[in-house]
Parts: sequence; C-alpha cells; structure tokens
Amino acid sequence: MRGFSCVAYKNNIMSPAEIFIKVILAIAVLLAFIVPGYVLRRLNLINHESKRSLSAILLYVCQPALIINSFCVFSKEDWALIQSIGTVTLLKNFLIAACLSVAAMLAVLAVCKLVFIKYADRDKAHIYSYIAIFSNCGFLGVPFIQILTDGSILAVMYLMIFNLVFAVMVWTLGVWLLTGSSKEISIKKVLLNPSIISMAVALLLFFLPQINFFMFEEVEELQILPSYLSTMTAPLSMIIVGVSMAELPFKSLFTDGGAYVSGALRLIAAPVITFALACLFLLMCRSFLGQSPQVEYVYLAPVIAMSMSPAATVVAMAEQYQKGERTATIAFITNTLLSLITVPLILMAVLQLWQILF
Repeated sequence: MRGFSCVAYKNNIMSPAEIFIKVILAIAVLLAFIVPGYVLRRLNLINHESKRSLSAILLYVCQPALIINSFCVFSKEDWALIQSIGTVTLLKNFLIAACLSVAAMLAVLAVCKLVFIKYADRDKAHIYSYIAIFSNCGFLGVPFIQILTDGSILAVMYLMIFNLVFAVMVWTLGVWLLTGSSKEISIKKVLLNPSIISMAVALLLFFLPQINFFMFEEVEELQILPSYLSTMTAPLSMIIVGVSMAELPFKSLFTDGGAYVSGALRLIAAPVITFALACLFLLMCRSFLGQSPQVEYVYLAPVIAMSMSPAATVVAMAEQYQKGERTATIAFITNTLLSLITVPLILMAVLQLWQILF
C-alpha cells in the first residue's frame, strides 16, 4: 500500500517545519475567534441567554450544514474520482472508517474509566472524560486534513464518517457523561438529532446523485446555503467559548489540575491509541478493502481527527444541559492552548511513522 508518500500543499511538498507552521496558524486563527465573544460579553452586548441561543444555532443548524456540504457539494474533478471508486468499495471504506472510529472512542473511554476511577468529584471526572474522548474533529479536522492530504475529497469524506460516529456518540455517551444519567438518552432523540438527520439526507443524496439538487448546474446557486452555514461552525463555536471565558476569572483558566490530566488523554493518549487501532484494522482489512485510490485515508482520517484539540461542543453541550459549564470551559481553553504544541508534533509523528510502517 502506498501511504502518505508526500504531504503536499498547492502542489508543493511540505516539509515538517511547514506542516508545523500551518497547524499553528490554523489553531491561532481558531483562537482569534474567541476575541469577539469575549469583548461582547464584557461590554454586556451578549448575555447568558444570548449564549444559549448561539449554542442552539451551532448544534442544530451549523453542524448539520457542515455534513450536507461535505457529502453533497463537489467539483467535477472530485465527483469523477468518487465515481471511479464505485459504490460497493465506498461502502466498505465507510464501514471500516466508522468501526475504527467507534473502537477508538470506546478505547479512550476505557482508559478514562481507569484514570478517573478514584476521582472524588464525579461530575468533573465526567467532563474530563468528555474532553478526552471527543475531539474538535469537524471544526479543526476538516481544514487540517485538507492541508495534510492536498485537499483530497476522499479524506474529507472519511473524516465526515468519523463525524457521524462523533454525532451519535455525543448524543448518547456524551449526554450520559454530562448529565450522569442514561434517562436523558433515548433512541428517538438520537434519530431525530439534526446531525443524524442531516447525515441520512446527505448519504441519500450522495448515493442517489440523480436527486442531489445541489449538483444540478441549473440551480447551482443552492450550494451557497450549506456552504455558507458550514463555514460558520468554527467562528460561532469559538465566539461561544469567548463569551464563557468572559464570565470566569482569567487566572482560573490555568489552575485546574484535572484539565491537564484530560489534556494528556485527549492530546497524546487518544491519537496514540487510535493510531495503534488503525494499524490493527489495516492488517485485518487489507483483503476486504482492496487497492482503491487513497485507501490509506480510511485509516488515517480517524487518527487525524483524534489528534485534534478538545471538541468545542463541550461548552455548548454543557450550556444546553447546564452541567459543569465552568469546568468544561476551563478544560477546553487550557487544552486548546496546549494543542498548539501537541497537534503539529503528533501529526508529523503519525505521518512519518505511517510511511515507515506501510
């Protein structure tokens, strides 16, 4: 199998130093979006209720639009590549990416159970576990995987399969972690979740391109709708974090020891565990997958996704359920800052090791 024989950007091979700079700049831009929310809250132009409304827009509008945009809007070149692979092979790829994603999240959960087994404050332990399990796979994962794969549409699609698993797990395991009760979870709520509904619609339009109206040349202006809404996800999520930051004493953001423990799990343990599982899955599934184009992305997309900083949704979800918002905000901000160092190092190590092994 040909692995990441090169990492390219705009048709030029990127050196490790260039990858490091690109990753840091991407995270720096993400952090810059915190400023408007912080300033607006300090000026009392946004209040607590406004923040809850913004959280609802993020969870129920922008995230579904990101999914629709990834599976329903393609250039002619990308669509030709997708068609060349074939439906059956794509389904195999999607299945393996999904199974690997589930296995990775459950494996990290098992590690969290061991680490926090004697933690006195169970509510905080659950928040830290949420931080460790769920990554910023949508907001950060998409731009990073585009950089590292020279804009491969297949890599982005496999990442969105990870996001599908993420959505299901957030609204089941994530809700349980935040509320401490399985009573808040229901099959109806999961199936009627906007992210799940949007994925079902997106896959339907993807596998039945005859009804994918986003790809009709006569009405191509419709692509603007999911495209514009999807680009709002990262800015809006970070604006919400900025609002939450303004409600906390600044020094409290860096004095929570548990936040650093969850950060070690999220930023180091999670990608290492996922990489080990990806290698295992590759060895088991080689004959099942065959040699479809860019097949390595099936395994590496989940690894890249699990290398990201904590999921920005932790603050929005904590706000929605009114559980551990302060702890969630502190842990998210602390570990997002730490990710400036860990993410580029982990990604470079993963790509280099994959080349050596495969």
